[in-house]
Amino acid sequence: MKEKKIEIKKKLMSIFSPRKLVLWLSILILIFTVPTFNKSAMSETQAIVTMLCVDKVDDKIKVATTVLTPSQDKKANFQVYSGEGETLGYAVDSISLAMGKEMGFAQCKIMALGENICDEGVMQVLDYMTRTKKVGRNAVLVSFTGDVIDFTQAVANLNLEKSLRLDRIVSFDKRYILTQDSNIETFYIGYYSPISLGIMSKVKLATTEEFNAIEVASADAGSSSGSSTDMNSTGDGGENKKFIMNDGTVSLFKQGKHYLDMTLDEVKKANIFVNDAQKGTVVVENVTDHIYNDAKVVVNILKKDIAVEPNFKDGIPIYKTDVSLTVFIDEVIEENPSERLLRRNQDFLTNALIEKIKQKMESDMREIIEYCQDNKVDLLGVYKHFYALKNKDFEKYLDRVGEDYLNEIDYQISIDVKSEN
Repeated sequence: MKEKKIEIKKKLMSIFSPRKLVLWLSILILIFTVPTFNKSAMSETQAIVTMLCVDKVDDKIKVATTVLTPSQDKKANFQVYSGEGETLGYAVDSISLAMGKEMGFAQCKIMALGENICDEGVMQVLDYMTRTKKVGRNAVLVSFTGDVIDFTQAVANLNLEKSLRLDRIVSFDKRYILTQDSNIETFYIGYYSPISLGIMSKVKLATTEEFNAIEVASADAGSSSGSSTDMNSTGDGGENKKFIMNDGTVSLFKQGKHYLDMTLDEVKKANIFVNDAQKGTVVVENVTDHIYNDAKVVVNILKKDIAVEPNFKDGIPIYKTDVSLTVFIDEVIEENPSERLLRRNQDFLTNALIEKIKQKMESDMREIIEYCQDNKVDLLGVYKHFYALKNKDFEKYLDRVGEDYLNEIDYQISIDVKSEN
């Protein structure tokens, strides 16, 4: 028995000797690598799509894409390809056919939809792209004005600027009251909610005249662009040059179709009710007391907390919103500034200023409530809060008033303002 074990051990040592291990390893490497010798590089067979742009032109679906091509020349790796067809799938396939490559959407972070497709309805487009797993649900969703190819070319040029990307420009940061979170997933959630309301950031192609207030510096002083604004433009120059511009406009969709646009000012007012949007500014005027003399004061909101309490009293729905603000005084604008404004030990958040802030905030909140009532858009989450906490009473109320449920609610607002100290 002992001799048998010794013999087995000798055989194993012979099989797995260092020289034979090298031989076995070489054979394994050949097995796994030889079949790939004749394969083309992935960049030769697949196009890396970073943005998909869709619109409807003359009863046909028109698609344009920004494609990233691996290259040592970083100034030339974004190219624009376009196609059209009776259906979205045919339009996408026509681009693949023209390129001789399969469209790869794993890196597609933006889906842009033109005005015509937004007016007709966007759900078929979103359904196709997500059901076929061409675009993920976390892709930024944006609507745009202008020609689909011009817009895509402007975005491709923008991508050459290392510090700028369209998804960052339109999304900004949802902590700020200037912006709205907008991607395919949140749009789906809004569409399939009882109010079927979706939100999408909107950008436009602007001319040089429209864009003259904004200057984008070139990241490379030695680039051949020739001017500081070429990096986010399209066209040969002069009047044909186009720029991507985000002025804070947000498009609202009902039942998947474009319904109306909100201005930046309206977005800011609506976001007062949104707890995620915690930062921003409030401008109050005509503040007068022992410190201020008919001053305009810019207040920086450092933190905002919202507490909503839906209730019913005698069959009347009550929507109570408590707002807590932590603020800092950013600017004080007076015609003749006095020495008192420079005293460090002074409490600049005076009672007079607090009252002005409360009045301004409540005024803005009442205005957006009226906006929602007039346009029948539930931006404040009224339906969601009532149905979650008072669903039986709310269902009875809905049976009585129908889609005008926003109009008969008693909106109560309470605002607390405190200093960061």
